[in-house]
This record gives sequence, C-alpha cells and structure tokens, in this order.
Amino acid sequence: MKAKKITLIYVYFAAINFSMYKKTLLFALLILGLYSCKNSTHQDLDYERIKEEVMNDNATTVTVSDTTNMFDGAAYDPEKDSFYVYLDSLQSIYENDSAMVRKAGLKDSNLLTKDASLDSTISNKKDSFSAEIKKMTAEEIKALKYNLKQLHDADSILKTTSVEKNGRVDSRVWARVSKKDQRLYLYIDGKIVDTFKVSTGSTRHETPTLDMQPNGPIFQKYTSKKYPGGNYNGLGNMPYVVFIRGGYAIHGTTRGNIPRLGNKASHGCVRIHPDNAKIFNELVRKAGLENTWVTIEE
Repeated sequence: MKAKKITLIYVYFAAINFSMYKKTLLFALLILGLYSCKNSTHQDLDYERIKEEVMNDNATTVTVSDTTNMFDGAAYDPEKDSFYVYLDSLQSIYENDSAMVRKAGLKDSNLLTKDASLDSTISNKKDSFSAEIKKMTAEEIKALKYNLKQLHDADSILKTTSVEKNGRVDSRVWARVSKKDQRLYLYIDGKIVDTFKVSTGSTRHETPTLDMQPNGPIFQKYTSKKYPGGNYNGLGNMPYVVFIRGGYAIHGTTRGNIPRLGNKASHGCVRIHPDNAKIFNELVRKAGLENTWVTIEE
C-alpha cells in the first residue's frame, strides 16, 4: 500500500512537471514565433549585392552639371525656414506630373493607382529619364508614385511603422558622419561595410550634430516633367535623398559638386556621391526608417 502511494505521488509530480515543461516549451515557441514574425519584415541587407547592382547600372550618375539645389540657395535656411512649405510645393508638382501621365494615356499609367509599398528591387534600374511625358518608363512612373506616397505619409511614417529604438544599438543601418573627417561610415547590423566622402555644411552653414532616427521622407531619383533636367523641384539635383530632420538630409550631389566631396561645401545637408546615395537610399528603404540611425558628429 505504501509503495502504491509513493508511485501515485511520483506520477502526480511527474504529470505536473510534464505540464510545466509543455507550458515552458509552448511559451518558448510562442516567443520564437513572435520574434520570427517581427524579423520577417526585415529584408536581406546584402550590401555587396546591392552595391554591385548599383555599380553595374552605368546610368546612376547625375547627368547635369548644376552645382546648386533649393537647399543650397541663399533664400532657404534649414534651421529657420519651414521645410513643410517646400514639401507642399513638391507634392503639388508631383500631383501635376501624375495628372499629365494620366492625360497622356500611357499604358503604364495604371501604376499610379497601385500600391507604392516598398519592394525588394533596386529603386530605379535606370536613372536617365526622358523629359518627354510620352516617353516615361514604368520605372519612372513607379518612382513618381513612390515619392507621392512618401509625401502623403510624411506626417505618419514613423508613427505607424516605428518602435522606440535604443539608438544605433537596435538599428540595422547606421550612418555615422564625421565632420572632421568629411566621411560617412556605414554600418549594417553593427559591422562597418563601407565609407564615403561627404560634404557637410560650410563654415557659414554648419551641419548640426545629430544622433537620431531619421524622420524622412525618403525619395527616389525622379525628374519632374514640369521642371525637367536638374531642377530641384524634381529632386534632380539631390537624388536619393533621406531627410534626417526638417531640411537636413543625406543626398546625392551633382556632377559639378563631386570634386568638392571630402570638403565642407553644402548649405547644411550631407552630400555624397550619387552612386553612394543610391546605395544608402536602397538600404534605408529595405531596412525601414524605424531600423535606421544617423549620427552626425564633430
């Protein structure tokens, strides 16, 4: 009888332990599942592959010789003037272009009604766009749609997609800009993968020190049909821009300013070579603003 009681007690505790084991196992699987779901939205940031695709596209460099853009003009001070007035103006221009595309009856104009969500492709396979509306390619229409979506979502991009980050520690893409070195040091998942020459603000227009998640928006290269060529209204003079805070941004520079990279020269933005801007823009698009961090240090 005693042996039987001991056996029942053993079975009882074994059952409890097994139940606790199952609960622990289920809890662990649940956590793993949630972690997997959280990271399933992260795209593969294969830096060498992205860089190779960009460098193999011989049309990535800016083809205009202009040396200035709206943010370098004397009429605009990124520290004092309203950045949102500029965005409103830009939105009107893009909407005008959209109307022109529809009016022209382009076979790809249905792209303007499709969702402009981020995809896994390089931003634009070709950057040399025609100034003639009827010669617009599907890639250019996609860029127009994407830029419009960025403008429409400008007030809510981070509110709807971000999770509070612990600085660069939790961010997949980290751009560390040294004003002393005039260099951008690029990190992916905590490892340095590249470094680019930059031009930060001149002595009269110093780039502020920053340590933050960029606010956006992010823009693809696109040349407005209303203002073709290098006109800033089509972002021709500042391709692949990632706005950090207000009018301060990291963007590709123009051919006329490429020789000045490595020296202070801008009106406050961080200029980089247009090829490097395309690489950085693509990484930010893939990782998301919520997984990107920018540090600008002395």
